[in-house]
Amino acid sequence: MLRIVESGDLRDDGWLESHGLREVGVVRTLRTERHLLRPFDMLVTARAGSLQTALVPPGVSRTVAGVTLLVVRPKRPESGLGHWLWYFLTSSQGRAQLARRLVVSATVTTLSARSLGEVEIPLPSGRELDAVARLVEASEDAYVAAVEAARLRRETLRDSVVHDIGRRAASPSIGGIPVAAH
Repeated sequence: MLRIVESGDLRDDGWLESHGLREVGVVRTLRTERHLLRPFDMLVTARAGSLQTALVPPGVSRTVAGVTLLVVRPKRPESGLGHWLWYFLTSSQGRAQLARRLVVSATVTTLSARSLGEVEIPLPSGRELDAVARLVEASEDAYVAAVEAARLRRETLRDSVVHDIGRRAASPSIGGIPVAAH
């Protein structure tokens, strides 16, 4: 069984949502193995309502990209090149270059592999690539922690408000209208 990533599986924060991917049975051959996504591959929407990019995380396995996505595979993903490509293509400069290469119709936006290959991306030094990879990983960890902290604050606030109002209310009501309890 292989899992298939489609453009709808790319999160707004630039990462791949790998939970709940559709699974299909495929005969395992050398050709199908070559098409498996690898850690730090870049995914770019080829046909979708909007342009999105995502970095494939290290834990993804037995997964392929659907026809709505283009895959950019760094030759040496351990070098930090995948992180750099993601960082650049999600920047305002990278997004502007991608936007100039889009073909927009009434229903769908398309980006060809050839057009994606025309994007001019500056290549940092090896030391800079390593620093970018560490920065991306650290910022992702901080982002996930901040989102979780915000979720917990929201739940705590909600529970506190409900508790305080419920404690003060003489009888159950909604907007001053008594609610019958069964």
